[in-house]
Amino acid sequence: MSYHLELKNVKKNFGSTNIIRGVNLKIKKGEIHSLIGPNGAGKSTLYNLISGVYNISSGNIIFNNKNIENLPSYEIYRLGLSRSFQITNIFPKLSVFENIRCGLLWNLDYKYSITAILDSDKKINDKTNEILNKISLAGFSKEAAGLLSYADQRALEIGITIAGGAETILLDEPTAGMSKSETERATRLIRNISEDRTILIVEHDMGVVFDLSDTISVLVYGEIICSDKPINVKNNKRVKEAYLGNFGN
Repeated sequence: MSYHLELKNVKKNFGSTNIIRGVNLKIKKGEIHSLIGPNGAGKSTLYNLISGVYNISSGNIIFNNKNIENLPSYEIYRLGLSRSFQITNIFPKLSVFENIRCGLLWNLDYKYSITAILDSDKKINDKTNEILNKISLAGFSKEAAGLLSYADQRALEIGITIAGGAETILLDEPTAGMSKSETERATRLIRNISEDRTILIVEHDMGVVFDLSDTISVLVYGEIICSDKPINVKNNKRVKEAYLGNFGN
């Protein structure tokens, strides 16, 4: 079986310290796949390896049948794999509309066109409005992005990622710091954008993880100890001992 994103025996050392100790991970096209584990397990490091922030020490990372290990982040992005960070990355002084439109420029082969020309370009403006509707921010299109609520800024960041043409999105704690109602909205958004995309999530809210995921992988001390359907992960004795405890019981 061919996988959309696959890690084969990926290792990362910082000097003599082994952080990622031979991770094997298989992610199917179109699934929502969550990566969970205790603090210090190596989740952020693994995201940095996949997205090109760090070089791997050994192993392979394969995306759409292409080896991407140690490629620059911008090359990986242009291949269709994008990452959101724990800290929101938007253009706070630009309008919500302009944020999305900026994300579309490269994807629609405009590169870095002049804004005055873009204002009369129906193709890019229609696509911008389509994405704003998808992320439920059409009503805020003229508002400065920096004035949005925290939850809306996270939604905007996901919208910018979609605008860039990403077919696979790595979400890093997308509901961190959110209220219950904001978390529910973020969960709906993730489910909505996953209809035609592959999503990999690092998330500490186990309610979100087990609600959204098709597959859950558990990373403990730099190794995947389980990768399975949510119900099987919840009942896995080794996972309970290492991380979940009596969650869901």
